[in-house]
Amino acid sequence: MTNNNILKKIAIANNLRHFEIKEIFELGSFKLSSSQIKTFMAGSQNKNFVKLSDEQFEGFLNGFIIYSRGPLDEPTLLPRTIENFIIGLIESGKTGAIEEIRCLIEDAEDKIGEVD
Repeated sequence: MTNNNILKKIAIANNLRHFEIKEIFELGSFKLSSSQIKTFMAGSQNKNFVKLSDEQFEGFLNGFIIYSRGPLDEPTLLPRTIENFIIGLIESGKTGAIEEIRCLIEDAEDKIGEVD
């Protein structure tokens, strides 16, 4: 399996849009244009196809870690994947799940208050 195929599978599995993939590459220290991202996502038979190098793919994976969990120096920042998941629940009208998350947050705040 090629780096391009793995990139596509990660993007599909995480429902990533092109601008999010671009942001992930930037977090991994690769400044790429939207058209460059599209060339990586194109099929290998497409005339615009460009092979994703190992270095670029490594940058993407490093950026994806930061994108998913948040930066190490800002542990209070809500990771994007959680934020996107909650937004998806809101957009799909799953109020029961949102209420459950709210209750979990309140329980966590209560536990933190007990420790202090």
